[in-house]
Order: sequence, then structure tokens, then C-alpha cells
Amino acid sequence: MNKTKRNLILSSAIINLINMVANLVILILYLVDPNKFGPILGQYIYLISYYSIYFVFVEVVAGIIASILLFYAIRHGGKYFRSSQRYYIAGLIIIIFAGGWIPWLLLFISMFIPDIIIINSRAEVRQEERAQDREIAEKRRKLEELRKLKEDGVITEEKFNQRLMDIL
Repeated sequence: MNKTKRNLILSSAIINLINMVANLVILILYLVDPNKFGPILGQYIYLISYYSIYFVFVEVVAGIIASILLFYAIRHGGKYFRSSQRYYIAGLIIIIFAGGWIPWLLLFISMFIPDIIIINSRAEVRQEERAQDREIAEKRRKLEELRKLKEDGVITEEKFNQRLMDIL
């Protein structure tokens, strides 16, 4: 997965999670003493009383679930992102309805970044070349062992051909 896309999704999930925890703390403070925090929180308290405390609680739970879905979608550095895009989409939809505008904006931007790496760094290219070289060397070793077993008469021609196809 493209590191930029992964980082945007990760940032969105973290910002959304912080936003939801802050909403939960404000909700708890409001429930403890509504008169004390009314002047400080102003507009937010008006929204809580307008939409009801239950709506805010449902919004917080939905936002936390959305962040968890996004974390799951980019697990193992985004290695399984293509197979878990449904979690990404579900998290995006929930954040659109329950989250703040910054996480939504980051997710919207991440939609336009390809999820594949187009240009590899030199270190990544060298690492891939080394892995290919190891694989080729392992196949050569197995072929040599197989050839020796056939020459020594340990395996038949049919068994040799079968194992040869398995290796190749």
C-alpha cells in the first residue's frame, strides 16, 4: 500500500478517535454538572440539549467503531488493504455521518491516491532482487538434489518428472 495513503487513513482514524473521546469527556462533564459547564462550552451544550444526550452517545460510539474499522483496513502496513476495503468504506461512511470534518477530508483525499506503490525506493528494489536471487538459488539447489537422486537410482523417471514439475 502507498505510504501516503496509509498515513492519511491512519491520521484520519486517530483524529476521529481523539474527537470522539473529547466528545465523550464533554458529555460526561455535562452530565455531572450541566450548570457549571454551560457558559464554558456554550454552543456545544446547546447542541447536546437540542439533539439529546443519547444522540451524542450514539455518535461517539459510531465514531469509535469507524476508527477501529479504519485501523483494521490498514493493518500490517496496508498489506491486506485490497481485501479489506469494505472496512475502509464502512469507516468512511460512518465518519461522514458521525465524525468531524477533518477526518472526513483526509479520507476524501486518500480516495484519490492509488493504493499501490508506483515507484519503489532503491532499498526496496534491492530487497526484492535479493529475495528473487534467494528463490532462484533455492530452486537450483532442489533441482541438483533431484538430479542426484535420479542418477543414484533412488527415484524413478516418473517420480523425477513429477517432482520437477512441483519445483518449477
